Amino acid sequence: MAGGALLIIGCGWIAQRHAAAARQLGIPFIVASRDLARARSYARRFGAVGAYGSYQEGLADSRAAAAILCTPHDRHLDDTRAALAAGKHVLVEKPIARTLEEADAMIGRAADAGRVLMVAENFHFMPAFRRVKALVDSGRLGELRELQLIARGFRRRSGWRLTIAASGGGALIDGGIHYVHLLRWWGGRVRRVFALAPRSPIREMEGEDTVTLLAELEGGSTAVLSNSLGAPGVPRFQWSAVTGARATCFADNRGRWVVVRGGGRPRVWFHGRDTRGHAAMLRTFHDAIVRGKADEMDGREGREDLALVLAAYRSIEERRAVEVSC
Repeated sequence: MAGGALLIIGCGWIAQRHAAAARQLGIPFIVASRDLARARSYARRFGAVGAYGSYQEGLADSRAAAAILCTPHDRHLDDTRAALAAGKHVLVEKPIARTLEEADAMIGRAADAGRVLMVAENFHFMPAFRRVKALVDSGRLGELRELQLIARGFRRRSGWRLTIAASGGGALIDGGIHYVHLLRWWGGRVRRVFALAPRSPIREMEGEDTVTLLAELEGGSTAVLSNSLGAPGVPRFQWSAVTGARATCFADNRGRWVVVRGGGRPRVWFHGRDTRGHAAMLRTFHDAIVRGKADEMDGREGREDLALVLAAYRSIEERRAVEVSC
């Protein structure tokens, strides 16, 4: 990693994806947890070159050139500040933060420190979703008319994700922000959003478990995003669609295939390597460190995803369409 190792801060589920990607790319990595036994167990399991029982001890390791922050949303600002103060570049898990003020503080601190700040939005690096972006940009679909992004199922949350104070919201700011990013990336800038959230059957969860939003895009197209953790019986096989004036593109939400129909012969692409995009994301992070600048998924991109989520939350609260300001 530009002459150094990666420091993975936090040893939860998502850290496993980063550890596996680093191992695949041959990048040495260190793990840090607030529990030394857990960090050592994690290091043995995934092949880390070091393990620490506190984040500060990990940040003090001179072998680490960069930190990957896999901590709860309410820690992103403080952990980013600590990593930057230690001279590390930062790849922070999505969402970048809970509020735009926190995001701005992180972006500003990284700029002052002369360090790269990237947001770990792996959907941006999934081969299938990059294929969709290429089809949109090439004009194969024609002028965009509508996008449909549907990700529904039933999954109980636990721990810090149950509270708005720690998570910043519910389903949309957590897993749903992946699809918010696709909406923006494929469709362009969002002008207005109207969102609704039904009453949640998951009583222990303070935030919403289901959101449906309608977005008006700058070019005149529209988008529907439906994200739910409270939809029992829904199959895991789901897809998103982008429709233009000439053709429609369908993408498997798990990144395995893309289909185009209309405007000529149908075509199918299958993707079987790095389908979740974590290896490609780490390669991009490495390249950004070498150049000293992130060309994809920098802090401002993460901020725009967050701005759309927060506009949707405001729409739910005020029960009206809300202008999206970034």
